[in-house]
Amino acid sequence: MTFDHPFLLFGFAVFIPMVILDLLGNKNKLSQELQKKFRANVYLFRLFVFFAIIALAGPRWGMGFAPSEYRRGVDTVFAIDISRSMDIRDAQIGTRVTQSRLERGLFIAKESIASVSGARFAAAIGRGSGYLAVPLTYDNEAALVFLESIDVSSMTGRSTNLESLVDAAVGAFQSTSVARKVIVLISDGEALSGVLRNAINRCVKEGIIVNTVAVGSDEGRQILSQSEDPQSPSVTSRREVLVMRTVAERTGGIYIDGGREDAHSVLSSHLLSVATDIESANGKKTPKQRRSLFVILAIVAYSASKFITRQSQKLPLSRLFTAGIITVTLIFTSCSEGKLLLIEANYLFSRGRYDEALIPYLKALNHKEAAPYAEYGLGLTFYSLDEGEAGLKRYQNSQRMLGAFSENEHRELHYRNHYNSGIIHFENRDFRAAAYEFREALRADPRKIDAKRNLELSLMSISMESDTEKRTEAQEEQREILFEYLRQEEEQRWKSREWAPEENNTGADY
Repeated sequence: MTFDHPFLLFGFAVFIPMVILDLLGNKNKLSQELQKKFRANVYLFRLFVFFAIIALAGPRWGMGFAPSEYRRGVDTVFAIDISRSMDIRDAQIGTRVTQSRLERGLFIAKESIASVSGARFAAAIGRGSGYLAVPLTYDNEAALVFLESIDVSSMTGRSTNLESLVDAAVGAFQSTSVARKVIVLISDGEALSGVLRNAINRCVKEGIIVNTVAVGSDEGRQILSQSEDPQSPSVTSRREVLVMRTVAERTGGIYIDGGREDAHSVLSSHLLSVATDIESANGKKTPKQRRSLFVILAIVAYSASKFITRQSQKLPLSRLFTAGIITVTLIFTSCSEGKLLLIEANYLFSRGRYDEALIPYLKALNHKEAAPYAEYGLGLTFYSLDEGEAGLKRYQNSQRMLGAFSENEHRELHYRNHYNSGIIHFENRDFRAAAYEFREALRADPRKIDAKRNLELSLMSISMESDTEKRTEAQEEQREILFEYLRQEEEQRWKSREWAPEENNTGADY
């Protein structure tokens, strides 16, 4: 047996103080049955610690065949603009106009990733601000899955900030890496906020190459106004070729016209040209990773320790052993790849590593039994990244997937989808929508006190809004009456002065 992180085995030193405490500890005067339960609980908890330490150390045994793998010394981050203008369908491919700007850009990105094997890829998206969605990884499938899920509703915001987008992409690179650093900026070049030049200057200082893919048309098209005012002026959006070309030239990259049919081939050829082989592994046998086995054993041991303390009747050791064997068997037979991905994603989320949690959640979407929970996890992750609207969409997707099951299945997930949707609506001050979601949450689980309180709070907020509107109308009416009264009084006063008789004047008459 070998270990990926053998230094973590020093964690077994924690058993030394445990044994000392056992020797020095006072004997509690407990009944024989309680003493047995107490000892069993202690032993099972220590077994949990034992398995957890081994799992963290990364055990390996048994030989498995590793396929040929080639790694290239180039780290590429796709910085993708998802502003409203990217939804315009004027992407020209040869003489045809068949795709939106975003669809064309994503196609070029996905084809390039598929053509350049053995390199690390990442993805950053931006609108009003940018954030790193997929960190650098050799798992090309993770990047491809994320690109498949992107649309202009993935983020909220009213402006385009290419500076923030490029800065988010720069944050993906590791200073210790010897690979060439490349950013592929996919945009129409329009920016309403931020100073793109500042971000490009930082790329020049750090030796980062920025390739640009300009999508859209030079003539441009009008953006549909979101204003309710029919007189609001229309805005024409066109790609800014000069901006995109300048960015590429300033950093030593290449400019690519997104309308070229071979745009993805040009990009992949450039990435291959700047890459150098840094590692290769011909097909060979390597020890198999066995971490999952010890993770499951640790969970079983911890669950058993809690189970024993809650038992009110005597549980024979033979029955406990049999129950443990059955539990392990059920876990091994039912723990599919999708569920393992959810366990990994939940662990990363619990550690606050939200960007990393996105990858296993997106992979879990490909497994039918795990997809509703993956959508829920994505909703939590986006909400934690201050993207409430994107999180709300994910909760709705999860709820639609649950429609394929009976109402009695996955009741807890029904509850959580509605409850978290209600929280987002309430924060957006849409109290009626929040009240609806909290009602649906209570239909899924009427015992939840939090949902009851939040429903009452939403209904109170609706009532207060209604009272405020009524008070505002009444106050405006009173204001008009008071103003009219004061106006009349003022007129009467001036009129009285105008017609008042002159007073006797004893002074000289000039």
